[in-house]
Amino acid sequence: MATTECNIDFKKTYFMGYSTPTGFTTHLRDDIESGEFTTYIIKGGPGTGKSSLMKKISSEISELDEPEIYYCSSDPNSLDAVLFDNLKVIIADGTAPHVIEPTYPGAREILVDLGECWNLDSLSSNKDGVIDATDRNQKYHVLAKKYLSAIISVDEDIMSIGDSALDSLKLDAYLERLSARLFPKKRDFENKGKIKFRQMTSFTPVGVKTFTNLFEHLNVYKIEDECFAVTDNLLKKLAEYASEAGYDVLISKNVFLSGSVYQHMIIPEIETAFVSAASDGIAGGTKINSMRFYDKDIFRDKHKRLMFDEGIVKELTDEMISALQIAKEIHDELESYYIKAMDFDKVNLTCERLMKRIRVNAEN
Repeated sequence: MATTECNIDFKKTYFMGYSTPTGFTTHLRDDIESGEFTTYIIKGGPGTGKSSLMKKISSEISELDEPEIYYCSSDPNSLDAVLFDNLKVIIADGTAPHVIEPTYPGAREILVDLGECWNLDSLSSNKDGVIDATDRNQKYHVLAKKYLSAIISVDEDIMSIGDSALDSLKLDAYLERLSARLFPKKRDFENKGKIKFRQMTSFTPVGVKTFTNLFEHLNVYKIEDECFAVTDNLLKKLAEYASEAGYDVLISKNVFLSGSVYQHMIIPEIETAFVSAASDGIAGGTKINSMRFYDKDIFRDKHKRLMFDEGIVKELTDEMISALQIAKEIHDELESYYIKAMDFDKVNLTCERLMKRIRVNAEN
């Protein structure tokens, strides 16, 4: 499935997560719940300055620590979170759909309430508009999830064909040779490398997007695979090989399949990435033709079914993106009510106090 390029200034840019038919999922919770970070959870309605606050802090504090920037899949221009790995600080939007509540309030997680900066009289006078826009927005997100559920069902049929045709022995032999060349064991490593999840591709109101800046200046392997099975097996086994050799690995999951199906992988230390060739905008790279690891006779028998499935997925994806576009337009309408009700001078003061706190803690 073709994707489009998402150009962002920051180098480490990801999506905070993605919607599933059963709700929003994000691996940022793994970091929040690890106990290693102080997490500032921002609360407030749409248009209250949450994204602007995080953009300002990420820019100002970047001199102390290069941030990981997490964007919103419902609005790729809006920030959902910022993570400073060395400072051990996370700032995250804790409102729906990615609701975050403190487990250890004030000790490990600190609430930042931008609701204190809005004019309640203004919002009350526009109560009917706020309620109507909120309900309409939710309606189209529910519709998008229905399309997504159908896409996943069809893609799982496609992957089942791939699984049935997979030549595991041939793929395993290739992976042993490739991993031996790419991941020589370090002489000085004591522990396995970490496998972390970072969402590099997601569906948005402007299409399926990939943060292609992540792959600039890397040695890229592009996996040409219409049936997902080779990609998933290849990446999972390579991730284990790399981890066993002491290398950290970043994994991005396929948002159009349920469970844990891998789509992209980056091994930062050796500046190497493996990506789905369907991700447009990633320049160059060495191609891996997945057909060499499939039984061609099985594919020949299933050709019509595959073509039918792929056509259905394209149509469903177009409809889902259309629903997300309408939801985004309604969200913009909803934001307008909150923007008019905000005291942004107070928001700026909140931002300054938060930056001061982070800087002071960094010095101690």
